[in-house]
Amino acid sequence: MSDDPVSVLILAGGRSRRMGLDKVWLRLEGQPLVERAARRVLPLAREVLFSSNSPEPFVTLQGSLGVPARVVADEFQGMGPLAGLHAGLKAAGHDLLLVLAADMPFVDLALLRYMLALAQSHDAVVPRVPRGPSGSLAWEPLHALYRHICLPAVERHLRAGDRRAYGFLPDVRTRAVLGSEIALFEAGMTSFFNLNTPADWLQGQRLAGPAG
Repeated sequence: MSDDPVSVLILAGGRSRRMGLDKVWLRLEGQPLVERAARRVLPLAREVLFSSNSPEPFVTLQGSLGVPARVVADEFQGMGPLAGLHAGLKAAGHDLLLVLAADMPFVDLALLRYMLALAQSHDAVVPRVPRGPSGSLAWEPLHALYRHICLPAVERHLRAGDRRAYGFLPDVRTRAVLGSEIALFEAGMTSFFNLNTPADWLQGQRLAGPAG
């Protein structure tokens, strides 16, 4: 694992259209998803940032984590998770930023520690995971590590109107984390399971177990 201090950015500002309500406050195993995400990675964090344009609901959570925590708002409104990454990179107190979507409730600390070790010699460390019926590989930029040096590339893409969260990766030293590496830590890609729809929510409760 890298010795670099780590800032954590929890992306919690999505509109949750497919879920039909603000999913980050849904409770899984007794905790809101956004709190679960933050507490799961606290062993790695020197500070926690929450990407949201509505800071009020986070006040109690910020004060309960035991590390510095605050909400950061998007400078580029309406540009999706890439705008959240931009805000997080600008606000982070440390060079290395761990970015996680709040709706990924099953992240694996051992896998994240492996990714931190890879970050010693790269600007971005981003998994490549199978997507869709074909199983073709796609970047998972919302479960990834970025150094501050990525900020200019992120901003260039935002100013050009490119809101793809992975669009800037060819512009920085990116290390892909492949399925064979992920399989050393988990077999089912559970870390990358995210809760977008009511059906996903039911599946998430099953994965969490009887107390979910």
